[in-house]
Amino acid sequence: MKFKTLSSLGLFSILVIIIAIATSYLYAFWQVSNEVRSDSEQLLNYVEHKLSVAGNSLEKLNEVNFSSCDNKGQEKLEEFLFDHLGAGLFLIRHKDSAPWTYCSVVGNILVSQRDRNFNNVIYLDDNRKKVISVMGYDWQGIEKRDLFVALEADDRINVVRIALEDSYSFFEDQCTDCRHVEVRLSNDDLILELGEVKSGVLTELRVYSHEFPLYVDAVVGRKRVRGEMFNSLMLTIPISLVFSLLCLYIVNLVKTLHRSLGYQLKVAVKRGELIAYYQPIIDAQTGYVVGAEALVRWIKPDGSVEPPGRFIQVLEESDLINDVTLQLLKNIPIDLAEVLEQSPQFRCSINLVPQHLESPCFAKQLLELKGKGFPCDQLAIEITERLPLKNLSQAKMNVEKMKALGICIELDDAGTGYGGASYLQELNIDVMKIDKLFVDTLIISPDRTQVLDANIQMAKSLGMQIIAEGVETSFQSEALVEKGVRFQQGYLFAKPLSTAEFIAFWHESHQAYIQQYANTDMPNLYALKEE
Repeated sequence: MKFKTLSSLGLFSILVIIIAIATSYLYAFWQVSNEVRSDSEQLLNYVEHKLSVAGNSLEKLNEVNFSSCDNKGQEKLEEFLFDHLGAGLFLIRHKDSAPWTYCSVVGNILVSQRDRNFNNVIYLDDNRKKVISVMGYDWQGIEKRDLFVALEADDRINVVRIALEDSYSFFEDQCTDCRHVEVRLSNDDLILELGEVKSGVLTELRVYSHEFPLYVDAVVGRKRVRGEMFNSLMLTIPISLVFSLLCLYIVNLVKTLHRSLGYQLKVAVKRGELIAYYQPIIDAQTGYVVGAEALVRWIKPDGSVEPPGRFIQVLEESDLINDVTLQLLKNIPIDLAEVLEQSPQFRCSINLVPQHLESPCFAKQLLELKGKGFPCDQLAIEITERLPLKNLSQAKMNVEKMKALGICIELDDAGTGYGGASYLQELNIDVMKIDKLFVDTLIISPDRTQVLDANIQMAKSLGMQIIAEGVETSFQSEALVEKGVRFQQGYLFAKPLSTAEFIAFWHESHQAYIQQYANTDMPNLYALKEE
């Protein structure tokens, strides 16, 4: 009897282990498949964005007065290249010049013999003036092959070579032989190939572009699924040996949920652990604090501060961002009551994500706050270019509603993301914030500040005020002042400060200004442009 019991228990354990292995394998296959598809979509979005930028730049290349491929012509191409760094390498061929020979910043480039026909090109417009293709060419004695987009004008053909990265963050060094991705045109010409699979393919996934004639092929490799399965077995096998497999599995799921960042954030919001820190905006000529940016910080019960880079993206992509933003807004006149009262021209800015601008709910909430005495005329909202606006017309209407309340509109991360000139043209921006990326060029490559200068000039020509972000050295600050950018923000002046620290910092600045400039009006960054 004892033997039978042990035997039954052994068979049951074996059965549970087999089920656990099968379940782990299926789950690993599902997990890897989802990740491969997600990575493919990410790669496809990257290529689509590069193509969109390149296509827009080609239209502007027609405005360049190009006569011949001499030093002067190459200099014009080089200037255009610096103004459109994200597009690629620009080429021009006059129709009356040598066939298949294009001018670039380094001289003439010759198309390979095998591609001197139109069999492999794909037309991107009904007029058959814009094409995309993969072509080979001679690059300073080296045979290369890349993706090109060409636009035919009346007297010439403008071309841009689109350079794509040969590595991506999701291709870990230790797993290059368990992944394989190909990006191809609709005619099956290979654009980009990454990784290799040596141990067999379980299935293939294909993701098509809805904007351009291209697609991404990716494989689910057996080695990768097997690796994920073994990781899963570390949990399922021990659980399978317990008397109540289902109960312990549910307990494990609950623990996993509680460890997830999304759940922890939800609890933190409910507990009020997400608060605003304020980074001063300084008039570099006088040292006066003209404003501040409210930045969310996660202060845990033990007093430790969670690094913003770990949770900001998760927060922005969740519904929690609405509650958090509204709570930060309501706290601004409480946290900064003394500052707002003594400095009527002071404004505090706060970042908004696309869902705030594309939904009328947020503008309605601001109107309700205004009715309850919220100082909207001392508030600025920052629209970031890091995330795309899907409904620009709706965003424009909501922005106008906010401006009607006296709110100032700022463009954050200018020149680094999706918005570009469309945001400046459509959203009635008051202030442009120059990104740290361009401010850093003052030190990294001081002779290559064309993009920084262009942003400054654009803002001035549009009647906007300018704030330079990420100022970390006195050299940067002085150079910006010389360029007419006196309002600055960065660690040179102060890091993001708690409410008490910021008020103390403001007091020091306020008193110093009064002592030195007693009979002078306070600097006003947020003097709105005339309508």
